[in-house]
Amino acid sequence: MFEIKGRYLTSRYYARHIPLVSKYVYEMSFNRQSSPFYKTIPFPTRLIHLNREFEQGYSRRLRKYIRQAQSMNFTIHRPHEIPDIEAMYQSVVDAKNLPPLPPGIEKHQEGYFYSEIHHPELGRLAAHISIGDAEEKTVFGLVNASEFRKFSTPQDQRICSIANKYLFHQDMLHFKKQNFKYYDMVGIGEPVNQMKKDFGGEIIPTFTHIPWPWYVLQKIKRVLTSF
Repeated sequence: MFEIKGRYLTSRYYARHIPLVSKYVYEMSFNRQSSPFYKTIPFPTRLIHLNREFEQGYSRRLRKYIRQAQSMNFTIHRPHEIPDIEAMYQSVVDAKNLPPLPPGIEKHQEGYFYSEIHHPELGRLAAHISIGDAEEKTVFGLVNASEFRKFSTPQDQRICSIANKYLFHQDMLHFKKQNFKYYDMVGIGEPVNQMKKDFGGEIIPTFTHIPWPWYVLQKIKRVLTSF
């Protein structure tokens, strides 16, 4: 289990035990049920089994992209942190109406993995942040930031798209060497599910348990902001 601190609440991920009452949100728990204190919401996710020949589950299209990437002179960087990750990710938030990143994400945190992919002419094309859960032997894909939208030509956008997928591939090879067993692509919902499908894997059930007081407050907030 690990925690991600939000602006108001802290979420705990992969919890095997849900207490009767708690101030935490329990995200992607393997427990199907919890006490009446929580609103339980199913959240299926896509797991890549790193202890298998996981590349065999890739789509034909993805395998083609990886072959092309191997001749594009990409370089993989694994920095200590990515200070400008929020600015880089903002275009993804705006385009896909995603929630903002957790506060303080730009600073190095223990158990986090940072990766970037660079092109000799186009510069940095994508950056990822992942969280390793040693207890569950699982890596959680937290941030997928791409420079796709800053390029105006289809050719450069295509190179950027290939680079991002290749970085996922290289990340999983790296995590396999670190003795992790699973890579969690986090959910199966749109707007990014099509990309995840190309990596294959297995869809498994997880469940999010939200304290009812917080769940009701969220509902009220959505109603008020809709006016």
